[in-house]
Amino acid sequence: MDSRRFEEEAVWLPTADGGWVAGDLVAAPDAWAAAVVCHPHPAYGGDRHNVVVDRIFRTLAAAGVTVLRFDFRHDGSDERQDVLAAIDRIASPDVPLVLVGYSFGADIALSVDDDRVLGWVAVAPPLRFGSTPRPADGDRRRALVLAAEHDQFNPPADLRAATASWPTATVEVVGGADHFLAGAADRVARAVLTWLQDLT
Repeated sequence: MDSRRFEEEAVWLPTADGGWVAGDLVAAPDAWAAAVVCHPHPAYGGDRHNVVVDRIFRTLAAAGVTVLRFDFRHDGSDERQDVLAAIDRIASPDVPLVLVGYSFGADIALSVDDDRVLGWVAVAPPLRFGSTPRPADGDRRRALVLAAEHDQFNPPADLRAATASWPTATVEVVGGADHFLAGAADRVARAVLTWLQDLT
């Protein structure tokens, strides 16, 4: 695995509805891919510094990916506007871009339809927040679903059933982990990176 030095920058992102979103950006020189990483539900303590989000963010950055994580505003606004603000900041016509989300963030990422997005990674998605996932509507862009083996909210069997009709979804099980993925953050991050390398 590549392991490059990277510089992290604190950024503020303007949203189309007049708000501002706080985030962290690593703009990789000669980036071969870009990713927006979305965190778990803010009402339950989720933010951009969540352990799983942080490990994904740093693993992708060290591999030469331009990556942006941010905090959902959690003020009643449409969370998809926050994701679109992040896409606006890092999208480039020459660099493939994906959305990565964990838990609530996975549900929101999956519901964002933007032509600049090449695919989605959903880590332990509850599939109960946001709007209908794009792949569920027949969108053929690729989606990776990482299911925690002992997920309390959406176990692998339920996720496989829920995603069976998604045209290009791949479900992988994170063995030995529950929804909170304690001790499994590195494995999750490596799985995200491997999938992204295969995609591009």
